[in-house]
Amino acid sequence: MKRLLIIISTLLLSSSLFAKEGEMGFGVDVGFGFADIGAKDTAQTIANLAGSTVTYSYDYGAVAGRLYLDYGISDDLLFEAGYFQSGDIDAKYTLSGTTVTESYSVNGFDIAAVYAPSNEGYFFKGGFHSSEISGNASITISGTTYAAKATASGGGFLIGGGFDYGGSRFGYTYYANVGGDSDANVGLLYYGWRF
Repeated sequence: MKRLLIIISTLLLSSSLFAKEGEMGFGVDVGFGFADIGAKDTAQTIANLAGSTVTYSYDYGAVAGRLYLDYGISDDLLFEAGYFQSGDIDAKYTLSGTTVTESYSVNGFDIAAVYAPSNEGYFFKGGFHSSEISGNASITISGTTYAAKATASGGGFLIGGGFDYGGSRFGYTYYANVGGDSDANVGLLYYGWRF
């Protein structure tokens, strides 16, 4: 974490980005957030507790989007602040007529320094996020459904990169410790537009 702060500070003090110095803009990124919600481990835990086989299915991620504002610190470096949100990532477990479902979504705010050498067509970014995981679970036993909700919030770092095509970009950002959970990491593969 300390090294990341040093790298970001160095970038902020030495270089610049997509936006020209002093220019402000906003953008939209739309893509797919990859996340492992631990469905295999959950299924095994249920099987161990019940002493029976559990079948399960799960999503590998969900559609996600991000809105952001940026400010050109120099011609190769800009500062970004954004809000991101995902759709639901679902898992379903079945055991002897009992069905358990769980669903998670993520949202939060991030800040990053983005380095894009002038006229090179690529960029790198690093920064931090404050995020929340919202979870819903339900269990259906003999036709009766019981439900529960939970949330977790906290912060972590982000790192990413991609390619810039003038007014649009294609990239990948890795969000570590989403919701403050060291096992919750999300990789966002996206296509975006800057206005």
